[in-house]
This record gives sequence, C-alpha cells and structure tokens, in this order.
Amino acid sequence: MLEGVTTSLKDVQENFLKLVCKETILVGHSLENDLLALKISHESVIDTALLYKHPRGGSYKTALRVLAKRFLSREIQQSDVGHDSIEDAKAAMELALLKIRNGPDFGSPPSFLRRKLPTVLSECGKISSFIDNVSIIKRYASESTHAIPVSSDDEALLKAMKEAKNDRIHFIWTQFSELNSYFKKQAEDVERMNGQLAELISLLTCQKKSAKRKGIKCIMTSELKNILSRMNDRVHRLYSALPQNTMFIICTGHGDIAIVNRLRKMLTEQTATTLCREKLVKVLEELQAQAEVALCFVGVKN
Repeated sequence: MLEGVTTSLKDVQENFLKLVCKETILVGHSLENDLLALKISHESVIDTALLYKHPRGGSYKTALRVLAKRFLSREIQQSDVGHDSIEDAKAAMELALLKIRNGPDFGSPPSFLRRKLPTVLSECGKISSFIDNVSIIKRYASESTHAIPVSSDDEALLKAMKEAKNDRIHFIWTQFSELNSYFKKQAEDVERMNGQLAELISLLTCQKKSAKRKGIKCIMTSELKNILSRMNDRVHRLYSALPQNTMFIICTGHGDIAIVNRLRKMLTEQTATTLCREKLVKVLEELQAQAEVALCFVGVKN
C-alpha cells in the first residue's frame, strides 16, 4: 500500500501544522491513534469514541461503523481494500454534530444519563438550596431542593447568607449575574460594539507586528471596574457569613460569550460594517478562545 511513497513524518507534520492552529477543534474517532502516529499533541479534540459511551463502560469503545449504522442509518467501512478516510471523517463529524444539537446525553445508555446534583445529594441524605433566577431554578433544581428565586445580585447575596445560617442545609448554589448582564448590554449596543471591535482589531494588528503576542485584553471601563468591585464585595460578605469548615467554591463558568455570540451573528448575517471581514474572523477566534477559559477557586474556611 505504501510502495513508492516518499512523504516523511516531518512532511506530514508540517502540512498538519499549516492546516491546524491552536484554536482548531479536531473531530474524529479514536484520534489518539492518529496523533500518536503523527507524534503531535493537540488540546482541542472532539473524539466520538469517547462521546458515545460503550454500554459496558470502562475503556471499551464502540466502533465507528456501529455508531454510523445506529445513529446515521448508514453503512460505512464496507470496502475490502481498507477504510475510506473521507467517509470516516464525514461520519465522525455528523456524529459530533448530533451530540452538539441534542446535548451530551444523546445516544447514551440509560445507566449513563446524567442526574441533577440536588437529586444525588438528596439520595445521600443531604439538603440543598438553589438561589438564582427563575429560569435557572426550573432547569436545575429538583423536588427535594429549596428553590429560592431572586431578581438581583444583592437579593441573591442576602438569601445565600440566610441559608448559610441554616444547619440543615448542606449545599448552597447561587450566582452573581451583574457582570454577565453588563457584557450582554455592551454587545447589544451596535455603535459601542463597532468601536470596541475596531479597537480590538488594532490591538491584534499591533501584536502581529510585535515579536511577542499577548492576546486581547479586556477593555476596562469605569463601569466595569465598579461592577467587579461590587462583585468582590459580595463574595467577601458571603465568605464572612459562612460557618467554620465550610467549603467555598467560586467558578466563573465562562468568559464574555455575549460579544462572541454577537460577532458570530454579524458574520453569519453579513451585517453591514466598515470593518474588514477577515479581521473580524481573527478577532472572533481570539475572543472565543478567551471566552472558553474558566477559573475555579476552592477553599475551606477555618
């Protein structure tokens, strides 16, 4: 099969790196075998062999042809001369898109379906409180949860501090959403959005000419500083209200996805703008990579 081939591993690696950048998401089936053969490590991978759990669990993996037949109603890998790489790649991409459209539990055996955390805690004899807006409570709370709807961060703080004094409560969830609301408001302001994008494009252009690339930094307005200051104060007050030996977890979840969604919409709908489309795509790539980064802080009060 490889008779007459002169392409070396180095040639393949160089061609691979021309097509794949740091932010590229690789989609495939059992991709670890391909990456090991290429002697390449990549951070962003969607592997359908892992997405679709084998009924027996553990390290077992379902063959791509089995997944294609079950979920795509299509027969693949029927040739006697080996696999068709294009056929396999299309099948893996379609399977990945099914998961994206229908959620992470799509195609999972009943025993693998995820359960709500409050339900698991309740089964262990633990009582939980969910303090958030109505839509979040409806989505994540269970029948055993103390569901407490709130409409502001200050109200969420006061309710959480009150619940922390209740010895019967073992787990409390709340969310401070003022920062996310600010990002959404910024993204909806078309004039301000265009000005911000122009500034980000200029930053990227300057960094491209520079030897070191530092990435796009958040534009710190006085309003944003005040929001962060208030959030810091709320976190401090909540921590101070906790009893001794309480585990305190702060998780950001994600970065500024409002500007990412707005920029995607602009590019999809080809919204009229004086900004270069190619440069907008570059800004989107950078902002999306940053929005995917989350922070988590865990500590025990003592």
